[in-house]
Amino acid sequence: MSDKSQPSFNWKIAGEAGHGVMLASKLMAKAAKRHGMKSFNYLEYPSLIRGGHQTGQVYADFKNASCQHRELDLIVIYTQEGFKIHEDEMTAETVIIYNSDFGELEAEHTEKWGDQVVELPLSTWAKETAGTSLAANVVSLGASAYVLGMDLDIFKEMIADEFAARPKLIDKNKAALDKGYKGAEEKTDVLMEVNAQEDDMILLNGNEAVGMGAIAAGIQYYSAYPMTPATGLLHFMNEHKHEYPMVVKQVEDEIGAINEAIGASIAGVRAATGSSGGGFALMVEAVSFAGTAEVPLVILEAQRTGPASGVPTWTAQADLQFVLTAGHGDFPRVILTPGTVEEHFELGKKAFYLAEKYQLPVIILSDKYILESHQTMTTPDSVHENERQSMITDAKELPSDGSYLRYKDTENGITKRSIPGQEWGTHLANSYEHDEWGFATEEAEVINQAVEKRARKMEAIMEEIPQPQLLGPESADVTFVGWGSTVNVLMEAINQAPEGSVNAIHIPCMYPFPAEAFAKLAEKAKKLVMVEGNANAQAANWIRQQTCIEMDDTLLRYDGRPFYAEDLIEYATKK
Repeated sequence: MSDKSQPSFNWKIAGEAGHGVMLASKLMAKAAKRHGMKSFNYLEYPSLIRGGHQTGQVYADFKNASCQHRELDLIVIYTQEGFKIHEDEMTAETVIIYNSDFGELEAEHTEKWGDQVVELPLSTWAKETAGTSLAANVVSLGASAYVLGMDLDIFKEMIADEFAARPKLIDKNKAALDKGYKGAEEKTDVLMEVNAQEDDMILLNGNEAVGMGAIAAGIQYYSAYPMTPATGLLHFMNEHKHEYPMVVKQVEDEIGAINEAIGASIAGVRAATGSSGGGFALMVEAVSFAGTAEVPLVILEAQRTGPASGVPTWTAQADLQFVLTAGHGDFPRVILTPGTVEEHFELGKKAFYLAEKYQLPVIILSDKYILESHQTMTTPDSVHENERQSMITDAKELPSDGSYLRYKDTENGITKRSIPGQEWGTHLANSYEHDEWGFATEEAEVINQAVEKRARKMEAIMEEIPQPQLLGPESADVTFVGWGSTVNVLMEAINQAPEGSVNAIHIPCMYPFPAEAFAKLAEKAKKLVMVEGNANAQAANWIRQQTCIEMDDTLLRYDGRPFYAEDLIEYATKK
C-alpha cells in the first residue's frame, strides 16, 4: 500500500460496458499526470460487440510508474459481480466505493469487506447534477479525488479541457465532480495526500506514440483495415490527417492496405500500414514484394492472443517467430520491438529513417498491452527535421543517356532510387527477381548478384539498430531478459525488489539480432531468466539460435494477461 509521505496510488474502476469505465480511467491517469505524477493506465475489456465486464486501472507515483500493480488502494465497483472478480486484488486496506444504485450490497460482501465499503449512489447523483446517469463515472472521479487527497480543481480544469468542444457539459460535469467529492467526504476518510508538482509530461498510449513518431518522421500516407489492437493507430492518424500533409485511408482489407502503402512509397512519400497478426498474415506476400523491389515500408504488427481470431482484445507476444520469417525467399528486414510508450515514439520515428535509407520493410512488433495502455512520457520536441534518405533529389544525378540502374550493385547494397516522373529515372519495379535495370531474369549469376546485393545492407544496418539495454544494477541474483512491452514490468520489478536481487536486459530490436552486444551483457549474469508472453519461449529460442546462449529458466504467460512485477519479484526472491 502507499506511503503517505511519498504518495503513490493504485486505483481501479470496474463495471459493465456503457458505464464509462475506460474514459474514467483515462481521465484519472490524466489527473495524476497533472499533479506531476508519472502514471500508467491499463485497460481490460471483453471481446464482445456490446456488454461484458470492463476495467481501467491507474498506478501513479511521483518517481516511477511503468505498469499496473496487483494490490489496490482504491477500487470503484458498479456491480455485485465486481466484488468476486476482483477479490484477489483487494486487501484489508483497500477502500471500496460501491455504486449503491446497482442494488443493496449482498450479505457476503458486507461480511467480508465491512467498513471498507463506501456505498454511494453514483448514478442518482449523476442524474441530479449532470442530467444523466451516464455521468456516474465523473461522480466516481470526484469521490476518488477526495479519498486519494487530490486537488479537485485540477480535475475541474481537466474536465473543462475534455469537454471544450461541448461547453454546455462543462458546468454539469464539474457539478458531478463536486457531488462525488462531498459525498465521499461525508462517508469516509482521506487515504493519503497528493500535493501537486510541476507537470512536464504527456500521456499517450502506444498506438498514439507510434503515430506521433510517424508524423515526426514525415509520414504522408497511412492505409489500414481496422483490427484490434492496431485500430487505435488508424484512428489517431485519421484524427490528425488535416493537420499535416498526409493521406489516411481505411481500405477494404489488409491486402489492399499494404499494397496501397507500397504504391505510395514507390511514388516517393513515406508510407506505412498496420494490423494485428491475422491481418499481417494476409500482408505477407506483399512484404516479399517490398523486399525484392527494395521499397521502403513501415508496418505495425500489433500482437494479440491467437491463433486465428484468438481472443481479440487480450495481449500476447506470440507472433515473433512468424514475423522473423514472414515472406518467402531471402530478403533483409528490420524488426523493432519497442517497450515503453516513449520508445514507441522514438522507434516509430526511426523506423521510417531505416526503411527509407536501406529500402526495405521495417516492422514495429508490439502488442495490445502497451498499444492500448496509457503511460506518461517527457514531452518531445515539437519540431523535427527529416532529411530524405537514399533518394535522387538532384536531376543531375540521373544520366541523360537513359543508363540509370535502379538496382545497381553497390558496395553497401544501397542504390539511390528515383520516383515516377523524374526525367531519366524510369525503371521497372516488379515482383520478379531482376537485373540492375529491373528486368526479370533467370540467369544464375544475376540472381546471385541480386540476392547478395540486398543482403549486404545488413552490415550497415547492424550499426544503426537500437542495442540491448541493461536495466538496474550491474550485478544481481537474477537477470530477467525481455523484449517489447515486458520492459515496463521489468522496470517496476527492479524498482520494487530488494537491492541487488533483480536486473534486466531489454531487447528493442529482434532482427537483425545484436548478438555481440547481448552476449556481453548476458555473460555477466548469474542467472538468465526469459520473460515473454507466449507458450513456446520464442525469443529464448531465437536468442539461442543467434548466440548459442541458453536461458537458465523461462517465465511464460499466454492467457492474454500481462505480467505483474509482484510475480517477478516473488520468483527472484524465493528461497
